[in-house]
Amino acid sequence: MARPIKEGLDYFPLDVDIDQDDKIALIEATHGLEGFGVIIKMLMKIYDNSYYYQWEEKEQLLFSRRVNVDINKVNEVINDCLKWGIFSKQLYDNHKILSSTGIQKRYLEASSRRKRVNIDTEYLLLDEKDIKAYRNLVIVDINSIDDDISTQSKVKESKVKESKEKVEEITPPSPTTDDAIVYYQNNIGMIRPGITEEMLDWINDMGDEMVTEALKRSLYRNKPSWGYAKSILKSWHEKGVKTIEQANAEEVEFKNKQTSGKPFYPRQQQAEVVPDWFKNKKHKQAASAEQTSEENNDIAEQQRRLAERLKQFAK
Repeated sequence: MARPIKEGLDYFPLDVDIDQDDKIALIEATHGLEGFGVIIKMLMKIYDNSYYYQWEEKEQLLFSRRVNVDINKVNEVINDCLKWGIFSKQLYDNHKILSSTGIQKRYLEASSRRKRVNIDTEYLLLDEKDIKAYRNLVIVDINSIDDDISTQSKVKESKVKESKEKVEEITPPSPTTDDAIVYYQNNIGMIRPGITEEMLDWINDMGDEMVTEALKRSLYRNKPSWGYAKSILKSWHEKGVKTIEQANAEEVEFKNKQTSGKPFYPRQQQAEVVPDWFKNKKHKQAASAEQTSEENNDIAEQQRRLAERLKQFAK
């Protein structure tokens, strides 16, 4: 299958007057050039990873060792960066990551030539206008459990929550009319990274058009899931089907085989067959009813005669 998609950057833009920014100036005023150096090193680490960097005990120890600065000093600098807004405090408090709106914008600009760039909805800091501006942006949910169930994030009265709510109401524009991943998001639902990776492998093998066609057929057959679409793709792959025309021809041929060679039997009316035991039972029931009727008549006659004799005795 395809190689893993590169998420980090080989370079990132750095303004020549970055030290004139008030936020950077505050760090440098407090921690000197060492603080400035820590910021630049951290930006390098973030962009090498993607648009954020996990910042927990393990990462802190490794980063401190690599930049050759005492870990306590590093944390002092980072804490002040969070304080002055160089990194998003909300994202750090909720997810223990370092990122910012500016970092995410620069990351998308630097990766603008890529066909698609994934950003998790939990980490997204961009507003509606920015989302529409980046046509290769694909919003994913890393907390999804399966195709049908996804967990809901905790309520946060913060910019992160507001951005997420906007994202859920907005469908990112499609880079092309046959973009399979965007088609999935528009018609089936939120896509999790595991499915994204599988879809990218199939796209590289069979193309966006065929993957999109498999998704369309899963919807048409009322089975809207990646699992069903993938089974269609596997069937095509095994049969050497590589175009939609070949897929349509294969389906017609399959239907013809299903209906050919079957003789036609016209429907004929058949006489009702009544088993002997049922006839005998009916005959016995009729005879019994007739006998009962005769016995009732005899009893009635005896009662009539008895009544006449009683009248004679009474006279």
